[in-house]
Formats: sequence, C-alpha cells, structure tokens
Amino acid sequence: MIQGPSKDLTLIVYDTPNPPKYIKINKFLMKMLIFIIPIIIIISVGSSLFTSVYMKQQIEQARSQEPEIILNLREKSSELASELEALKKTNSDLIQKISSGTNTKLSTDISGITALIAIPLGFKDLRSIQQAKLENLTSESAKEKVLFKFDILNNKKNNEKLAGFITVVQYHKDGISFYPNYDLSIDSPSLVFSKGESFVVSRFRPVVAEFKKPKGTIVWYKIFIFSHAGDLISYKKTQNFTLD
Repeated sequence: MIQGPSKDLTLIVYDTPNPPKYIKINKFLMKMLIFIIPIIIIISVGSSLFTSVYMKQQIEQARSQEPEIILNLREKSSELASELEALKKTNSDLIQKISSGTNTKLSTDISGITALIAIPLGFKDLRSIQQAKLENLTSESAKEKVLFKFDILNNKKNNEKLAGFITVVQYHKDGISFYPNYDLSIDSPSLVFSKGESFVVSRFRPVVAEFKKPKGTIVWYKIFIFSHAGDLISYKKTQNFTLD
C-alpha cells in the first residue's frame, strides 16, 4: 500500500556514545520558522526605518517653521502693543473731556454737519488736522441692495495707527438709511458715534457699506469718521449716484 506524504519530518541524531535520538518536526511549523518569521522581521525593520525617517522629517519641518511662528508672535505682540497704546490715549482724552464738564460750543458749520449726531462731552472738530483721508468713493447697486465703497487712508505721522468709528448716512427719495444699521426713535432721535463700525488702520482700510436698495434712482451719502473719544476726524458729503 502506497502511503501519503507525512506531515512530520523525522530526524535521527547520533551522539556517540549516547544512544540515537529520535526527533519529529512538523513540516508546517518548520516552514513558518524558515519563511514567515524572517518576513516579519524584515517588515518590522522596514517599519522602524520608515517611522524614524518620518519623525526626522517632522522635526525638521517644525524647526523650519519655528522662525515663522516667532515672527507671527512678534507681529501679534506689536499689534497688541499698538492697541494698548491707542486705548491709553483714548482713556486720557476721555478723562480730559469729563474733567472739562461741559460740551464745546459748536460753530454753525459743524452743527449743520452733525445735526443727526448726539454730540459727546468735550467734542472737538479735528478735520483740519487731516488725520484721515477718504478716497475711491463708488456706489454699486444690485437687485435688492446698494454697496457704497471707499478707502480710509491713515494720514497720521510717525506710523501711528488710526482708530475710531465709521458711520455712513445714505440719502434717498424716501428719507435716509444708516450704516451700520441704526433705528432712530422718539426716545433716541440722534445717532451715537460709538454705534458706528469700529476700525483700526495702519495704512489704509477699504470700507463696504451695505444698504437696502431704496426706491427712486438717485442717492448720495455723508461719511462720518469719529475717534474713539468721539471727536470728528473726517467728514465727506458725496456727489449724487444714479442707481441701476
């Protein structure tokens, strides 16, 4: 009778003068030892090398980004220092105004300009100093809204930042509209300068004032730029704009 292949490998070991030893080894286990284990070792070594190279690249990348991170932190620190300096100056101006106890008497010219504005204590008209310039005024109309655009240019000396509030009044056939949106009432019939859009400018800042499109075809605008202490920095009345 023909026998099938054995699953085991039989070894006889002669160790004279000791009697021979009979050793039986499973063929599958032997193949595992010869082929699988070396493959596992190779994969482990390859994985270790890949991990080592990847970690080295990550460390190098982190080191290369370190100067950029430090630069960003310095810029942020500089911005915070400038804002702190501006807040200190605003605080000093407000203390001085409160100490004066009364509002400055307004000339006929400025009272006409600020007729809609609630005049703060110690108000000053600083337009003659020309701390801010208003340029590139345009008006674009769409189906349901109007975009009035302009640029604020910082005209202060010594690279000092310009800060304050922006209010834009749109005049049209049915009356007036405000940016930022503001509702006048019997209890509050005047605009408050601090309700305007807050801004800080190093060089220039584009402004986009959005209004609901009014009836009619003609609009014009008045732009008020106030300091944080409530002084009028800049003012401009525009030409008429024709809506599409």
